[in-house]
Amino acid sequence: MQQPQTSLSALSLTENILSLLCILAQYHFSHDTSMMEVDSELRETIIHLLAFISKGSGWTGDSPKWNPSFCCLPIVKEEVVLHEDPPLIRSKHGWFRFAASSTLSTAAVSAPSNAALSLMVRDKSVGDSGSVKQTRFSEMIAVQIYRIAFLIMKFLCSQAKEAVKRADELEFVDLAHFPELPMPDILHGLQDQVVSIVTEVLEANGSSLLSSETTSVCHLLLVILETSLYMELCVSQSCGIRPVLGRFEGFSKGIKAMLHALEKHCGFKPLVRSLTQITTLLYPGLAQNNFLI
Repeated sequence: MQQPQTSLSALSLTENILSLLCILAQYHFSHDTSMMEVDSELRETIIHLLAFISKGSGWTGDSPKWNPSFCCLPIVKEEVVLHEDPPLIRSKHGWFRFAASSTLSTAAVSAPSNAALSLMVRDKSVGDSGSVKQTRFSEMIAVQIYRIAFLIMKFLCSQAKEAVKRADELEFVDLAHFPELPMPDILHGLQDQVVSIVTEVLEANGSSLLSSETTSVCHLLLVILETSLYMELCVSQSCGIRPVLGRFEGFSKGIKAMLHALEKHCGFKPLVRSLTQITTLLYPGLAQNNFLI
């Protein structure tokens, strides 16, 4: 059976489609029944895509235990050249690691026929993948995937915002017309990836000045983290979902280390403040026990 394939251009197309959806969402939140069914299918598809991206947290560390069928090889000449260049971000976590393993095959590749949303593929368990070679090209794949994750979160947050606004108008949460939102475990996967990647990159650079690209990638990841925390708060309060048992301690240790690393880089101060605020709203115990100090 042929391995499902995607390409950097297909991922870019997916980003463009999601950008358009975010723009349309600003002007349209229809309560028409037929449109709601279309919106529901769209949100379910997008959430499945987000869930796939969030599983990158399962590939952190030096020896991931399983590997989904995901292949993204360089196609055009420029990509082949980039695949020979050394990486800039140099993270061994999340999609930075897994994107490198997705480019290992040397088989000839043709562009996928279903470009839009071609990232969505079936998972398949395999053994340890061993060491992988990270390149500039593999990092571009990872960054593109995180751009997609950011736009998905932006779109879903716009849907949740309108639903909460409608609940305020009705003075109750109308669950029958509440939009599909990602479950906490999906959001936790994204959060864990961001915390691992940003902490690793910043600690590797110490207090030295970050490159503009590294700064840009860290900023993107931190915004994804902030948005996912707000989304989790919305899901928890609107749907009455209790915090996952054991999540508090593990997450608090990780985010404390990340915030400590961020303190050495003044350019992230506004994000540090907002992250601290939303984190203590979601986990009040963090403030009470001085976890973030």
